[in-house]
Amino acid sequence: MPVESSIKLCRATPADARLVFQWRNDPFVIEHSSSRSTVEWEEHSAWFEKTLASNDRLVFIVSIGGQAAGLVRFDREDEAQCVISAYLTKPWVGRGLGVPAIRRACERVFEEWPVRSIIACVLHSNPKGYRAFCSAGFSELDSGVCPEGHFCLARTRDEATTSSNT
Repeated sequence: MPVESSIKLCRATPADARLVFQWRNDPFVIEHSSSRSTVEWEEHSAWFEKTLASNDRLVFIVSIGGQAAGLVRFDREDEAQCVISAYLTKPWVGRGLGVPAIRRACERVFEEWPVRSIIACVLHSNPKGYRAFCSAGFSELDSGVCPEGHFCLARTRDEATTSSNT
């Protein structure tokens, strides 16, 4: 079975708190994240508990061949759009798995929420992330919700329907 077909997305649970905390503070993840800083356990634990209880945030653990490999998070901005944050941990990067993981996560969020678009804010210093989102059906916007120093990319529900039918 190809590794790509073994990509699974599972909703995060309280049992995932320590794993996500370790990933969040991993130097590789920090290097490619917008915050560029570590967090303490108490801060993370409170955030994670609040996140799992929120109706405006979805967190999926990405597993590949049964091994936890990364995370995809969606934050709903309003009824029309949400923002995606995604990463694979270093051992899984460069294997062509990020794009299908992003695509599957987008399909899931379109199933669960009535949003029309998903926004990705990608650091200018992260060309691999930029290419991954573009390959997953995102297009660059001139402006948006992204902070300075980021590309603003978007994928719409219509694009998701079109790409899944091809």
